[in-house]
Amino acid sequence: MPPGPERSASRPDEPPRKPVQSRTPLTAQALVDRADVTPHTPEAETVLRIFHRRRQEHAAFYVAETRDLATLWSEEDEGDEKALHALAASVGMRAKLHRGEDRLRDAHVAVTDLPACFGRVESGALPVEWFEWLIRSVLHLTAYQRRQVDERVAAWQLESIDVERFYRELHTLVVWFGRAAVQESPQEQRSVSLASSPDSDGTACLMIRGPIPEITAFGQRLDAAARAVQDAQRHALETGAPIPFDLDGDASREGRHLSLAALQYAIAVRSQLDTGAVEVPDPAFRISVVVPVLTLLGRSNAPATLDGTIPIPPRMARELVAKAPAFERVLTDPVSGDHLPSASRTYRPSAAMAENLRLIDPVCAVPGCTRNVMTVGEMDHIEEFDLENPARGGPTSVENLHRICRTHHRMKTAGLLDPERDETTGTTRWRILGAAVCDVAANTDLVTRELGGRLREAWQRYADDLEFEALTRTGFFDEARAEDADRDEAYRWGCHLIDHYSRPEHDEADDPGPPPLPPPPGHEPPPY
Repeated sequence: MPPGPERSASRPDEPPRKPVQSRTPLTAQALVDRADVTPHTPEAETVLRIFHRRRQEHAAFYVAETRDLATLWSEEDEGDEKALHALAASVGMRAKLHRGEDRLRDAHVAVTDLPACFGRVESGALPVEWFEWLIRSVLHLTAYQRRQVDERVAAWQLESIDVERFYRELHTLVVWFGRAAVQESPQEQRSVSLASSPDSDGTACLMIRGPIPEITAFGQRLDAAARAVQDAQRHALETGAPIPFDLDGDASREGRHLSLAALQYAIAVRSQLDTGAVEVPDPAFRISVVVPVLTLLGRSNAPATLDGTIPIPPRMARELVAKAPAFERVLTDPVSGDHLPSASRTYRPSAAMAENLRLIDPVCAVPGCTRNVMTVGEMDHIEEFDLENPARGGPTSVENLHRICRTHHRMKTAGLLDPERDETTGTTRWRILGAAVCDVAANTDLVTRELGGRLREAWQRYADDLEFEALTRTGFFDEARAEDADRDEAYRWGCHLIDHYSRPEHDEADDPGPPPLPPPPGHEPPPY
């Protein structure tokens, strides 16, 4: 068969211009039918309201915001300028920095490379969610290829086709170009990333990505090492020799060798890293586990934190502290969280200040930045320290210090970021290249409100126990018990007299007096 007219219009190096149409237009009745609700009911009216709101108000808001964001992007901008514009965008959206970076990039792609489809969004024909998926799908294509996709998708009958048809046709169109032509090579994708569990169950995942031959060879070496150690453990258990690589003593306690999975993990995370002749310096800071004191004492199940950001279960925190050869107590004001020691007159903060700052700013203090600075961040004077005349410049105190990442520290030194801290409230006002201003409150929540309430309750119980012990020691309760016994005995004797003299057979002329009072219950003499 000869090719159709829509295919003959494409050049050999271009994707086919396949028409994507719906068999029926998307009317209100068709929309209600697709939603599988009964027409002219409250449910049907709700579906139509949602449809029209997203087609008009939602689309108009998205288009306006995207155009604004696109003005912050320029191909001529250098790295720092782009980073600052992304920071300004994230501040405006009240989002994290990586979200600002993504939206800035997406806005540039939408306005520059996908103008026709962006126009269909504005008209309400192309839903915002579909358009965002389109952007993500073409990020690996060249600008010329994106414009080809834009031209073809904008010609589709977008106002009527369903979502499954759109995703399927878009996938087919994008795959036509061949992602390998513009995708990074396996060598360029070498990376190591760390991600903590979203369940906050005390686990994390270390992902190593790279060319498959290298990763496969590493896996085979790790497996061979684990099998060799397992054989050595099996032999040691049979002969009574010391068990190799039994780092936690599990093999000795259970009398059997460790599993291959356990050995692979132990070898991977506890072996020395070989860097050849390059000497690796000791870390500037320890791995820090912050444990609330009530959790440590078993009076609360509030989670601890690893490096200030990763929550870990209380039981794991107690085990880590029990195994630690020493731990450090950081003294802070119980209400404000302020560091108690006074300011230093030297440029370099003290070790106690550094530890306190790591708790206050475990993440870069720049608004929106999510980089963890517990280990690789830098301490920075908000008001610059005067090396020639320390009394004239900003002091070296926790109130005038924060921890920020190296990138933003360099930007602050260059004058692109300008923080100013309010001495009364502790709030820091950030000015970002004149494009945005953001106020960030001081982090004083080193003891949460829940823990603070429990701490007050525990302290009150402690004070009550001290008072009770003091009263017991002075014999207060002994005297009180004796007085109570005398009062009870007098009451019993009075009741006994009333009972004796109110009897009908009582004779006043010949009254021998009341009989002796029987002993109270529990005080009877022994039956012998």
